[in-house]
Amino acid sequence: EVNKPADIVDLRTVTRKVQISMAYASKNNFTGNLVPGYQANSCYLEKNAAEALAKVALQAERLGYVLQLLDCYRPQRASNHFMQWVADNSDQSTKNSYYPNLDKSALNQGYIAAHSGHSRASTLDLTLLRKNTAGQWYSIDMGGTYDLFDSLSHLNSTSITAQQKANRLLLKDLMQQQGFVPYELEWWHFTLHNETYPDTYFDFVVN
Repeated sequence: EVNKPADIVDLRTVTRKVQISMAYASKNNFTGNLVPGYQANSCYLEKNAAEALAKVALQAERLGYVLQLLDCYRPQRASNHFMQWVADNSDQSTKNSYYPNLDKSALNQGYIAAHSGHSRASTLDLTLLRKNTAGQWYSIDMGGTYDLFDSLSHLNSTSITAQQKANRLLLKDLMQQQGFVPYELEWWHFTLHNETYPDTYFDFVVN
């Protein structure tokens, strides 16, 4: 088993002001199943990324929002599994929810990669929650759901409403203020600007 470096930490040791809903530690993701390497609903990040994210969480809280983490560090074995999933054209069970307008074989062009920045432990996927009048947290409307592989998910999509665009820009501004760089194809995806492990793809499990 590959060892986890000491400077890759569980986000909960750095901040409690977030909600963690790791999509790949559940069946609620584009593969329709638990993903290899995710054994717990835990968000691991390199400590500089975790500390920067803690600052984002504080700022979000001041504005009445909570960060919901959807994916953080991703073991390399998960990316390997995603590539196998893309290659298996017989399994189209999640097409309507996750790639309604694309052929499955096209998903490795910008959306799913053999090597993901997530495996370097400074990339994360997230959205914003806020409270409704009954006091329950809900995901604000970003004009498309997480891991929707579609042009609608592009950061600057012109097919979304002004409010949806404003919501995306709020998340982007919060993240950029703490040194995270957005990804043009996915409004939820950010990488710390000066990452500690730019060339290392880790494979320890998420536990």
